[in-house]
Amino acid sequence: MNRIATIAAITGFVGLVLFVIGVVLEPRQALTSYVFAYAAMSTVVLGALIQVMMSNVTGARWFTVMRRITLHVTGAMPALVILAIPLFAGAAIIYSWTSPSMLPAATRAIVDRKVAWLNMPFFIVRGVVYLGVWLAVAEILRGRSLRRDETRGLAAASETQRLRRFSAGGLVAVGLTLTFASFDWLMSLEPTWYSTVYGVYVFAGGFVSALGLIAILARISSRAGVALDGVVTPEHFGALGKLLLTFVIFWAYIAFSQFLIIWIGDVPLDASWYLTRTSGSWGTLALIVVIGQFALPFVLLLPRAPKRRPRFLAAIGWLLLATHVLDSYWLVLPALHPLGMAPSWLDVAALLMVGGLTAAAAVWRARGQSLLPLGDPYVARAMQYVEP
Repeated sequence: MNRIATIAAITGFVGLVLFVIGVVLEPRQALTSYVFAYAAMSTVVLGALIQVMMSNVTGARWFTVMRRITLHVTGAMPALVILAIPLFAGAAIIYSWTSPSMLPAATRAIVDRKVAWLNMPFFIVRGVVYLGVWLAVAEILRGRSLRRDETRGLAAASETQRLRRFSAGGLVAVGLTLTFASFDWLMSLEPTWYSTVYGVYVFAGGFVSALGLIAILARISSRAGVALDGVVTPEHFGALGKLLLTFVIFWAYIAFSQFLIIWIGDVPLDASWYLTRTSGSWGTLALIVVIGQFALPFVLLLPRAPKRRPRFLAAIGWLLLATHVLDSYWLVLPALHPLGMAPSWLDVAALLMVGGLTAAAAVWRARGQSLLPLGDPYVARAMQYVEP
């Protein structure tokens, strides 16, 4: 584990050096690429956090054996809080609404009507609130889970009930803040456009990729001789596969609903966002995202038997993670390059920086911690889970 943390930290440091050089040479490209990388990584971690809370609230016993590895993913949250600094420091370069006088008259008129929301002081305050909520919820859940390992019997059962109540409130808090963060940090890249479904779309993409990451980690942790060998069984992978199939369909439903509503409305200002992203090379990327994040996983996950194979489900997880990165790129970079894709070395640098440092933080904080929640009163029952 120390070796993995070291490799991730080195990767992140290399990305950091390249990113700093990029900020000097091409500040707008570097910072917009950073928004893409930060959105891709943070939504995965938040998706893992939401899955932990959902399993607590619903009492999903089967997920107990995977809950700790999922909580270890959320251990990256402190690093993500620090890594959000460039979003605030570079906001004047990233977001056109910070300089309305430089905008065309028609665009400026629309932005002026949103000035009560789109202004730098309020933008920063809201961002701090979002990060504070995510950090508090993640750390409380993680800390309570680790402390529960030291208790048994009635004390552990009582703590389980408290975690369930806390998760119910946490789902509301994280859901709302993630929605507004997607409005602020992503949708306002093009301040004349808006969609009330946008926040759900961002959540759905992050959640699907988080489930994919859980499948990968569960596969790695359950191999022969590893901590969860014999604990995470094909029964658990089958249940996780069904959850993956459900939310792959949910993501497609939200994506299509947003597109359909805007297409039916036929308002030029609203349609312009999709016209950019469905034309030329951006349209090709959109098709790749649809295939990789819906069509292919949907077909592969429909049969029961493949979902029970750890290696197969982990491969689907890698596909969903890669497609989520492309989806985040498709959401962000057309704001900078509306005429077509213009891949930059800074896209890779930002991804290496945020991904490497985030992974290093998560792995480093997981050192010495059990991969199985030994204090959970339902862990024994979860190990005997049989898929219906």
